[in-house]
Amino acid sequence: MDDRLSDRKKKVLNALVDSYITDAEPISSSAIKNKYMPDVSSATIRSELATLEELGYLVQPHVSSGRIPSAKAYRYYVDCLLSDCGDEDVRELGDKLKGRMGSVEELVRETAKAVSDVTNYTSLMVLSGADRLVVKEVKLIDLYDDSALVLVITDAGVIKDKTVAVPKGADGNYIDLANRILNATFAGKTLAEIQNSDLVLEQNIEGMKDLIDEVIRLLTEYKQSRDSELYLEGADKIFQYPEARDVDNVRSFVSIISKKEKLHDLVAGDGDLEIDVKIGEQASEDLKNMALVTARYSVDGKEIGHVGVIGPERMDYKKVMSVLRQLVRAFESKDKDNDHDTE
Repeated sequence: MDDRLSDRKKKVLNALVDSYITDAEPISSSAIKNKYMPDVSSATIRSELATLEELGYLVQPHVSSGRIPSAKAYRYYVDCLLSDCGDEDVRELGDKLKGRMGSVEELVRETAKAVSDVTNYTSLMVLSGADRLVVKEVKLIDLYDDSALVLVITDAGVIKDKTVAVPKGADGNYIDLANRILNATFAGKTLAEIQNSDLVLEQNIEGMKDLIDEVIRLLTEYKQSRDSELYLEGADKIFQYPEARDVDNVRSFVSIISKKEKLHDLVAGDGDLEIDVKIGEQASEDLKNMALVTARYSVDGKEIGHVGVIGPERMDYKKVMSVLRQLVRAFESKDKDNDHDTE
């Protein structure tokens, strides 16, 4: 926190940032007085604006124009001036997440879309922690054509399904026995334990070793894809904002969302912070004139990924951070829904 900022300077800065986020227009001292601080003279506000500009919080695009916030101003706004927004956006997000979904991937896709719709920015979600997922149940469902559907259910929900071959003429007794053996082999183990152990069957039953190997391959493929997957929604929303009139801004935005590996690292690299805010080039050279707000989310007490919202530096931080906090709480209670869905 900058100790040089008096309460009045903070109020002026807060007013200016709020106004610019809403209107995307430079604001003058008289406008601040009329809209936010009617009891303070325009001359006093001009003096405060000049000092804030000297301290690097404001920029004056043209000599005769008002001021606009710098990246430093947004940083201070987020760290020191922000308060939670109302419940309206939170209720809207809750309504969009009411539907129950069977797989983690489906849940993530639908959640990314809901976050993008509610915030009106581009949203991103990445999955992580696959090694720590615990297999709760493996279900083999007979398709009656010498094939069966394998469903793997973990403590984060249904993660994968795949059609596999079964021995010709396999009947219901074979499917029941296969389910018992599959669950004796996999249930209660993490994906890491399954990959790092030699599984030995107690019974040599036709086709069972192939089935076990198929489940292991399925889980391995899932882990590899999950560790690198990034879900992105609302990439075109940037064009709804005045910043898109600047070709350089659009070029920067398209460049960063095209670098999936870099974007994955930015979203997932928030350490132990519940909510992390990266603003402009000071946070990353790839975020020129942009901001990225990310949050960790968990299911059943286990971290399974990160969610992010990327948009112009002039982002509505209050709304975005409130929505992400609500999302984190929604995921924390999602494990109960998953338990019901898999019964």
